[in-house]
Amino acid sequence: MSIYQSLLDQATQGGAALVSTVALAARQSMRAEVQLTRNLSEREQLELSFRLLETQAPQLGARFPIVLREIFQRYEGVDSGHDDLASRPLRLDQLELMDEGQVQERVELARMLQHVLLEAEASLTELNSYVCALMGLQRVCPERNPLRPDSYVSALQQVMTELKVPTRVRATWLHHMASALGRALSAAYQAWSDGLQRQDVRRAGFTVIRTPEAAPTTSPGTPGRPARAVWTPQYRQTVLTLDKLRRLMAGELDAPADDPKAAFAQQFSREFESGAGNLGAAARAAPDTAFQSTVPAALDALQEMQQVEAVVQRMQQRPAASAGRADGRSAADAVRDDLTRAATSASQVLSLEVVSLMVANLVQDTRLLAPIRKVIERLEPALLRLVVIDPRFFIDRMHPARQLLQEISQRGLAFAAEGDPEFQDFLLSLQRHVSPLAVLNIDSVLPFEAALKQFTQDGDDPKIRANLSSQIHSAAAVLGYAEARNLRAESMAESLKALPELGKVPKEVSEFLCGPWTQVMAQAELKDPAKSDDPGHYKMLVSDLLWSAQPDLTRKDVSRLTKLVPRLLSGLREGLGLIGYPSTKTSLFFDVLMKLHHQAFRPPPKEEPLVVGLEEGLLGSQDHWVAPSEAKASGFMVFADEEVQETPQPPVVATVPDAVPVALKLGAWVEVQLKGAWQRMQLSWVSPHGTMFLFTSSRGKTQSMTQRFFERMLAEGKLRVVSEQASMVDGALDAVVHTAMLNSIDSRA
Repeated sequence: MSIYQSLLDQATQGGAALVSTVALAARQSMRAEVQLTRNLSEREQLELSFRLLETQAPQLGARFPIVLREIFQRYEGVDSGHDDLASRPLRLDQLELMDEGQVQERVELARMLQHVLLEAEASLTELNSYVCALMGLQRVCPERNPLRPDSYVSALQQVMTELKVPTRVRATWLHHMASALGRALSAAYQAWSDGLQRQDVRRAGFTVIRTPEAAPTTSPGTPGRPARAVWTPQYRQTVLTLDKLRRLMAGELDAPADDPKAAFAQQFSREFESGAGNLGAAARAAPDTAFQSTVPAALDALQEMQQVEAVVQRMQQRPAASAGRADGRSAADAVRDDLTRAATSASQVLSLEVVSLMVANLVQDTRLLAPIRKVIERLEPALLRLVVIDPRFFIDRMHPARQLLQEISQRGLAFAAEGDPEFQDFLLSLQRHVSPLAVLNIDSVLPFEAALKQFTQDGDDPKIRANLSSQIHSAAAVLGYAEARNLRAESMAESLKALPELGKVPKEVSEFLCGPWTQVMAQAELKDPAKSDDPGHYKMLVSDLLWSAQPDLTRKDVSRLTKLVPRLLSGLREGLGLIGYPSTKTSLFFDVLMKLHHQAFRPPPKEEPLVVGLEEGLLGSQDHWVAPSEAKASGFMVFADEEVQETPQPPVVATVPDAVPVALKLGAWVEVQLKGAWQRMQLSWVSPHGTMFLFTSSRGKTQSMTQRFFERMLAEGKLRVVSEQASMVDGALDAVVHTAMLNSIDSRA
């Protein structure tokens, strides 16, 4: 048994004891919290969770090691980037389908993972270097370590689900297990590292990775955009939480609060937020109200709920109303603050915050050229006014305003530089049809509908669109056919490799048969309407070629060889012509074959001479052969033979070949280095089996490649992914969800 497998077995066997220790600590934590909880419903929830954990602890301990081993096994494949619930980013469309309990559980999972990572950081870093070395990796790839905290958190969540533990109870368990799990894993990681060190296991190295430039993940308020004074995450850490965002999407945010104190606190907050910033002046000018007479009681209630400090802080951070634009705020800042103060519901306030964060994500996304981002930034006031009266923006992907943003961003991704052809026309269209929205009084969605229609029509030439569609369709048809032939050829190659005769011929002959010739046989079958067993009799030539390539056999029957050669060469030429195989490579292979045939007329030497004729790799990569005519029709890219043979490989600094390949979706954008220049292209088609990609530039030029070629270009830094998502707007909203998740982790909201 290998050291690596022994380590996994050790971790699995210790799983039961680990989870039992964690469960015991969680029960103790819940018992202590019950004593401190005054709220009756919260106390009952805690007591229920305590009793259920006490009952289910044995089953939890029994099932946990089994699930943990299953998770470990998912790392054993080549594409071993295990995707687990705990660390998987949450998307907006997923959030819309979740209920309150599921949201709470997701937050607790993320909170637990964060806590464990912080607790075990030092010991995990050391263990990663040992485990990656045991896996044969040259550099540390933390995501390839099956023992990482994600595996344990996912196993816990999976076992709880299997035991049919209620969602809210699962969330409570996870919350109280986090600290104990962090301590337990930190100790285990250190013990395993010490054990591997004693076994003289060499650690994998750490490499500084230089990655392609991508969109920054900075949040609003960071350098590059003026910080907002009101409703920003850095000042209002609990405004945007995952549960509030879900309720906004479900239309539940304005529902009456069940807790009277919470409802009163909301009213108190609105009263303080609604004024011009001078509470004393407002109090002197206005008559006494029922609300004002209850301020002392309100302060007592809020003190109990620990909310006074947050409310007062918001008052202090709000700029004076008389400051206007003199304080350096942008038009969007002023509009947002005015709309926030005038908001009549929590949903309106949160809608404004979500739109601001979404726009900020788009404006800071350097994949779009600066002039395009400026247009989006100027569009923010109109979007803010819209969402106050039309909350469908968030839940309807086909909402005109959302479609307009989508059209701007996706078409804008086609341009890598302001000097690109047609960019000025695109920018002029934006300024003509979109920019005017910034100064309109938005009272309905109609202005966005009109702008979308005009902007779309302005950039849409039916003739160009039809030609591009036809070009993509033709190239896709060619590549789809090539993929079908390649898959059939691969199957034939596997059958040929099982023949004992294949091991008796020179390597050049076996490679020819399993490469180009399988393509010939596959092409003949695909083109044969009669579906015969051996169309063109190309399969029959396999046995003839194998026999003729063995001089020790041909010397015994020279007359047979003499009769066979003309028919064999004619059949080979005919077959290779069927797939458009290059004549130069055909001639080179025939030279090798003729040298083998000539040996039949000579006495056998003491030692069979090596047949030298084909350079290594001269036949090229035959696993995805594309005929010259097919390559021309689709812009197919192939490996340069001289690169394989002569070009020395530079030292790897920027890439991680051990990492999981990027999974592209239709509509994704990449930049490809062609003839020394970078060209931006969009993924227009993926073959049915995912082995071939077709990309299209904004000018209609197509470029296709195999998945293997794509991964090699990516590893060599000659290709970089600009956008993996088909929608930048969806990506910007997903980033808002991420912000809400972080706020939820940092708070108990």
